[in-house]
Amino acid sequence: MEDLGGPPPRRRAGRRSKPVDPGDPGEIPVTRVTVTGERLDDAAHGTAWLKEMMGSGGRGAEEVRVATRIVNRALSALRAGARDPLVQDIGATRALAVRLGHGTGDELADGRWTEAKELARPRRGRLDDVDPQTRVAAVLAGRDEVHPAETLMLRARLDAQQGRRVEARHELRAARAALQEQPSSRQKELLKELAATEEKLGSDPTSDTPET
Repeated sequence: MEDLGGPPPRRRAGRRSKPVDPGDPGEIPVTRVTVTGERLDDAAHGTAWLKEMMGSGGRGAEEVRVATRIVNRALSALRAGARDPLVQDIGATRALAVRLGHGTGDELADGRWTEAKELARPRRGRLDDVDPQTRVAAVLAGRDEVHPAETLMLRARLDAQQGRRVEARHELRAARAALQEQPSSRQKELLKELAATEEKLGSDPTSDTPET
């Protein structure tokens, strides 16, 4: 991982507030992540591999999914090691750009490549479809609430996508317990959503037996 385009981090000690220009949003750092995969024989082999990845068979998208899982495993370890719950997983729909390519070891270590192609923008994330004038406004105004089971179900889906199925099972059990202990005004809808999530993930919320 490499941070680009932002100011150097400030020291924690001795920080003081300072006036800012209201018209200046400031510099925003961008993190570039490089994930290496299979070893290729030479540049010609790399060109053939890249052509296959960019074809219509969906291989490129699968490579991106595998790379994303690798990065999120590293972030999971970082989150646990730092005891910082604000270290978040990543997703391709939020990336500024996603590229597939090949290069030498030195090139890849520096975030460079011999040849690469940028993938088409991925399908929009669900956040883009949220209408801020509906539920978001209702929650902020106190007319609605986000039930703990909703957050737990979302987390379970993410953990399942990233291969963390044990965590997903625990979260689904916790979601069901939360709905039993604290019924929601949307109880029927949430129970239906929970059952569908359990079925989709192939998870029995009452079982402690690991899946194979």
